[in-house]
Amino acid sequence: MRQLLPSPHGEVDPYHAYDDLPPSAVRLNLVMTVDGSVGDHEQWTDSLGGAADFHVFRSLRALADGIMVGASTVRTGRVGPHRPTKILAARRVERGLPATAPIIVVSQSLQLDWSHRLFTEAVVPTVVVTSAAARRSVQTSDSVRIVTAGEDTIDLRSAVRHLQDDLGLRHLLCEGGPTLATAMLEEQLIDEFCLSLAPSLIGGQHHLQLLGNLRKRIDLQLAALYEADNTIFTRYRLHWPHARDHRAASATDLR
Repeated sequence: MRQLLPSPHGEVDPYHAYDDLPPSAVRLNLVMTVDGSVGDHEQWTDSLGGAADFHVFRSLRALADGIMVGASTVRTGRVGPHRPTKILAARRVERGLPATAPIIVVSQSLQLDWSHRLFTEAVVPTVVVTSAAARRSVQTSDSVRIVTAGEDTIDLRSAVRHLQDDLGLRHLLCEGGPTLATAMLEEQLIDEFCLSLAPSLIGGQHHLQLLGNLRKRIDLQLAALYEADNTIFTRYRLHWPHARDHRAASATDLR
């Protein structure tokens, strides 16, 4: 990976290059094609960025205390427990972290397959964020940790505060999908947006949009730019008008 901005540089290791955020920062990482689709012909991201994107993907996971994913993404059955390489696992241990990070599933309805390997094979128990109403009405697995945030719908701001302050999962990585990514941005919870631009065109018939509807435009500040194997890696910082703890809370629907 070559660094292009903020100043040209030779080869850099993404694990070290991306390791410059405050401990409690929340990072959003997504990949899309040049024509703006975040999914391939199967509506999935696996084939988009290639080996270079997978390297960054693994590095960002290794830097995180917890990895947030939306319920719809989990229902595809393709999200499993965090399994870093031996080198990345060793780096996590050197930092005082568990070798693997917990996956944090955000689900409004709790309509999940509790027999899936994400809930049965994780070395560090999977965390599920939901509302109090769903928690009362749905029986969950004993192998997961439940975080209740909000009464009838999920209060994402409260959820992030609980994850960071009570569970010690300070540096959070959000991997989408579009519903969760949009909600996290709307709630002003994202500090850095990492967007990989895959060198391919998918066409309208398979197009999957990056985000849902936003109430208003969100301006970004380019912090860094990298290139590897024809894939462009951008890092944008978001500067919200108020500190996260003082932002007005509102619920979001993540079924």
